Amino acid sequence: MNQEMALNVAGVAKSFGSLVVASDVHLSVAPGERRGLIGVNGAGKTTLFNMIAGELRPDRGDIHFFGERITRDSVIRRTLKGLGRTYQVSTLVPTVSVRENLALARGSGRLPSLWQPWQEAVDDDLLATADQLGLTPLLDDPVSELSHGTLRQLELAMVLARKPRLLLLDEPAAGLSRVERQGLMDIIRELPREVTLVMIEHDMDMVLELSERISVLHHGEVFAEGDPAEIAAHEGVRDIYLGRANG
Repeated sequence: MNQEMALNVAGVAKSFGSLVVASDVHLSVAPGERRGLIGVNGAGKTTLFNMIAGELRPDRGDIHFFGERITRDSVIRRTLKGLGRTYQVSTLVPTVSVRENLALARGSGRLPSLWQPWQEAVDDDLLATADQLGLTPLLDDPVSELSHGTLRQLELAMVLARKPRLLLLDEPAAGLSRVERQGLMDIIRELPREVTLVMIEHDMDMVLELSERISVLHHGEVFAEGDPAEIAAHEGVRDIYLGRANG
């Protein structure tokens, strides 16, 4: 299975002292798939993302990326292998321009030096990604002046600029207006199939519309899994969101 899957999480667990945030997570995502990951607050969704991305090391279990075991790889090694993610909280540099932030995507987090002008750091390929996300007219605008929705678009552009094979989106629509949310959905819908997508999102309409399969986390485990219609009709999932499920 590991060689066939873009992502395979097998029996992953994580605790912080007596607090168990992931107890026995199993998750397999096929190449090119669009997977939604849902659950109430505290279900362990972001912790799972942090373990997949390498920011937390699981207490037990294994993670494979396109057949390769990455359980002990660093964040940088996983990024170089094609694993990208966005965050709930912005990681942009607000004091410089959109163009300069995009340059960070080419420099692994380092600003270009005096010997590497911005125009060299931001190449045609990166500009094409910016154009795909509607950022071309804003390239020289300070990031501090952008709307919340445009900030989300820039964050996504920076991750896509690294050509990820697997993209983890952590609540990409948080704080967006209805119009901004629809624009983001259009962008996600148009992502090439070379990019496998796993998305945490509280907007159920967005998850149901964009996902091919949905995994539901509850008490640190995958409680249910299925296509959008199956999850929407799942009585146990409805109980979780209505606060009636204890297991």
